[in-house]
Amino acid sequence: MATLAFTKGHGTGNDFVVVSDPDGELDLSDEQVAILCDRHFGIGADGLLRVVRSSAIDEGADATASGAEWFMDYRNADGSKAEMCGNGTRVFARYLTDTGLADISGGLRIGTRAGVKTLTRSDRGFEVDLGGRSSRADVRPR
Repeated sequence: MATLAFTKGHGTGNDFVVVSDPDGELDLSDEQVAILCDRHFGIGADGLLRVVRSSAIDEGADATASGAEWFMDYRNADGSKAEMCGNGTRVFARYLTDTGLADISGGLRIGTRAGVKTLTRSDRGFEVDLGGRSSRADVRPR
């Protein structure tokens, strides 16, 4: 694998490798993701969040149709695809806002394999409705 720029994010006990790929140009294999997330030989993380526009990923068609510009391509530490992660959505939102890719005022809709999730700011960081319960916590970059 060539050099890959990344950010490390932490949200309520989970840590993530965050990779920006707005135009969907990266094709990371399960093995590559597992190597990046390996705590002994890689960066080390519970999973990888690929920041990609919904329109640039096949799985983002429904998100695009509903107006969600960004899709959280979440991969588990073993490289397998996951539907979503509550802590991951907040780290994802923090990344988007910190880098100027999105504005969260009024709520930020992001696509996930579990559907579109809406994030808002709270007094402790970011909040997301996970369908029946909210996930709230302070999210701090590492």
